[in-house]
Amino acid sequence: MGGTVTKGNRLQVLARKELEKQGYVVHTAVRSVQRRGPIWISQSTDIFNAFDLIATRIDPPQPLRFVQVTTASHVSERIRKVDPVPINPGLASVEIWAYVGGRKRLDRRYKSRRVWLPRNYFQIYLKDRNWEPDRRERVAVGEELGEENWPESLPTDELVSVAVSPSKRRTAKA
Repeated sequence: MGGTVTKGNRLQVLARKELEKQGYVVHTAVRSVQRRGPIWISQSTDIFNAFDLIATRIDPPQPLRFVQVTTASHVSERIRKVDPVPINPGLASVEIWAYVGGRKRLDRRYKSRRVWLPRNYFQIYLKDRNWEPDRRERVAVGEELGEENWPESLPTDELVSVAVSPSKRRTAKA
């Protein structure tokens, strides 16, 4: 089992392969090793201290893509890291690719049939859209997920709503 560095490198490689599949040429931030006293420290040298990947495509021409790769639970930290970097939106897009992984799980909103929650994809957050997630901006990793496997594409009439009664706790006497 590796630590956070190993997981981050694995996610960067996955994102790089997906961009290369789309026809992009990708540059990756390189890790540097420094000696501090008797120990060696491996330190990432991000591009502009914020981005892991830069991607460009010439045929057909596309603007540069500055990409920060992370997991879904660390998106807000990465937004704070990436947001201050001044990049002209006409020349390049600023993106955060959040990996949603984990084990297969059933979506418990559907009682009448078995619907699996989507897993193993990157959710792309764009600075141009004020970091709002859009389910159409998902890049499947590994096995291709058809549109029928996304719970959002299912009819909403089968959603189950549950009324929750108020708590029956006693109020403390003053």
